[in-house]
Amino acid sequence: MKLDFYKERKYLSNEFEEAVYDPLSGQDPASIEKNLRKYTADNINRPLPLVIAETFAYTLDNMRISLNPYGIFPVKVELGCKYSPDQGFSHFGKLAIERSEKYVDTKFAPDLWRRRLAAARSGLAVPHTDQLHSRPDWEDAISLGISGLLERSEKYRREFENKGELTPDMEIFYDSVKISLEGAIRHFERLADYCRANGREDVADNLHYLAHNPPSDFYQVLLFSILYLRLGELGYERYRSLGRIDRMYYPFYRRDIESGKITAEDAAEYLRYFLENISAARRAACQPFCIGGIESDGSYCCNDLTYLILDVFGELKIINPKIHVRCHPSMPDKLLSKVLDLIRKGASSLTLINDEAALKSYERIGISREEAAEYYPLGCYELTIPKTEDPRICASWINLVKPVEFLMTTKGYSDTEMLIGLPRIEFEPLTFDEFLHDYFRILDASIEFVCNNIIELNKFIYRINPSPFMSASFDCCVKQGKDFFNGGMKYRNYSIKCFAIANAVDSLLAVKKIVYDEKKLTLSEFSDVLKNNWEGNEKLRLYIRADKNKWGNGVKEADDLAREIYEFCASRIINRRNGSGGRFRLGADSVDMSIFYGRDTGATPDGRFARSELARNFRPELGLERGGITAFLKSVNSLDGSWFTDGAPCDFVLHPSAVEGEKGLEAFKTMVKVFFERGGFDIQGNVFSSETLKDAQINPNNYRDLQVRVCGWNEYFVNMKKSVQDDFIKRTSENENR
Repeated sequence: MKLDFYKERKYLSNEFEEAVYDPLSGQDPASIEKNLRKYTADNINRPLPLVIAETFAYTLDNMRISLNPYGIFPVKVELGCKYSPDQGFSHFGKLAIERSEKYVDTKFAPDLWRRRLAAARSGLAVPHTDQLHSRPDWEDAISLGISGLLERSEKYRREFENKGELTPDMEIFYDSVKISLEGAIRHFERLADYCRANGREDVADNLHYLAHNPPSDFYQVLLFSILYLRLGELGYERYRSLGRIDRMYYPFYRRDIESGKITAEDAAEYLRYFLENISAARRAACQPFCIGGIESDGSYCCNDLTYLILDVFGELKIINPKIHVRCHPSMPDKLLSKVLDLIRKGASSLTLINDEAALKSYERIGISREEAAEYYPLGCYELTIPKTEDPRICASWINLVKPVEFLMTTKGYSDTEMLIGLPRIEFEPLTFDEFLHDYFRILDASIEFVCNNIIELNKFIYRINPSPFMSASFDCCVKQGKDFFNGGMKYRNYSIKCFAIANAVDSLLAVKKIVYDEKKLTLSEFSDVLKNNWEGNEKLRLYIRADKNKWGNGVKEADDLAREIYEFCASRIINRRNGSGGRFRLGADSVDMSIFYGRDTGATPDGRFARSELARNFRPELGLERGGITAFLKSVNSLDGSWFTDGAPCDFVLHPSAVEGEKGLEAFKTMVKVFFERGGFDIQGNVFSSETLKDAQINPNNYRDLQVRVCGWNEYFVNMKKSVQDDFIKRTSENENR
């Protein structure tokens, strides 16, 4: 197989966007979608898993094919969605959304849906079933191959048949799995035939082999992973991690190296093509995978392939994929140095996860460290146990400052608050303690509403989107004859993220100071100021903003209040039964919900204007991080990282001079190690100067590779909106001026 990546790279970087699909190889997306809709409508009274499987196989048999004459992963199919950060949904995704809107809103639970929409429009919460953040059992898929998955499923089916225990529902499940996997086998053969007919016998031979066997070498495991990932993109669910690839791919790598089949440089070339292929697909929020981490026996897992992956990743200067790095005190110093060196050189699409905090968080929901040791992050930072857990990592966000807004304005009397069951505040709090008590009453009712709404919504999830193809990869699903979304997984957990802690803490402390300590305004007068969006009260707003008692600055009162809020959330959410045989989990990240929820949140007492963005993740509000990185980390470490199975990212911005040279790298490592020793959950960030960002705005062609860690993913700075660029410049400048 020809390997010459850098000569071919210009033909690979945009190969998905520029792909030309052969019109003779299949149907165009519009025709496929039309036929899927007709077939689905004609079979409305048949079991949905069978219809899903049949339409899945039909799509695989009929999608148009494109073959790039360059590269070693040249074949692709037309999925019907864009290859861009706003790629939208495939045909199956659109149909699943329509089923949800048609059946849940209007047929099964219109009142439930109405309350959900009311909460969403208020900026409080958006309860959800979240099938979008999924993954197969990569280890079983790779070790068995598609044909092996089919053999395993049929074996379990025969066992139930022989015992006379095969129920009608199980029969539907096994039939749908068989149809899906047979369709996938034909798909691999179809791609092989197309490659052979168009002069790519090297690829064709491997595709034909993979149609009937598991991967046998390093190239094949990479090819299989790429194609299996794309098969998952046909569904409503998305495969939001490739798993612990250094661990899974290493046996293939080692065997090929030891046998002399490939050299280390050949392996590096394979990885260049592999990572560039993932980059070119432009998947929304970037495609993750994980490296490192302790094993169930306490040993730390890393190898030559771990370092090679990082070397190639840094060399390519790409933002996608993003890499989750599991960290532990037993992690080799060489590996931590490698990771942080990449970040300080600008390859910042990396997140470091604290194994100890992660394992303790699983113990909080009754899962042992030994079983949880297999975990990897799914999506941005949220954890999953790969073989046994359905974590629903984005079942809802809860806006922590919204109860302050309700308390300051409508006090439980608005139609929205009454519809979702929030308490009425009949008497004005006379002390701050009473005000804080009412805040927690509203927060408690909000959590109760969100949990109950999620539980009720999830009763319909299997009717909306069964997933026979994804289920086929999980032994626990096929062993029981149950779909992933129908109780097939051992742990069926739901996750709620409580965010905007900076706005909540700073707003509460502003009320305490202005109303109760200094008595500058009554609560009613302060409420009027907020209703008028600070108009005519800029002096007061700036006075509040100038106060040093803010979250994220290492100030005890603010940090204690943040801890009190999250302790309350933890007590109401973590390990709460969810009605599906699982538990609720807690997270603290916002991702871009800080923007969307902010649009529906009025002015808040911290000086924030109505409809403006809320604070992201654990960050202080923009312009209010005055204590520098040490003070910020102190604030985050005042919280217990083991509360947050669903992620709690700490975002940093460092000037290059702070981490340059050997001394700078040692200081960088010390910062991360101390943060983890004190219980921090995960950490990520940027190393650049405001001058670099300003120059990049003026001379974008000189900075095409300049990356910015945004939330749970990276973006190229020159591709961001100017307003977003300005925010990063402002935050970076403020950090430098401390």
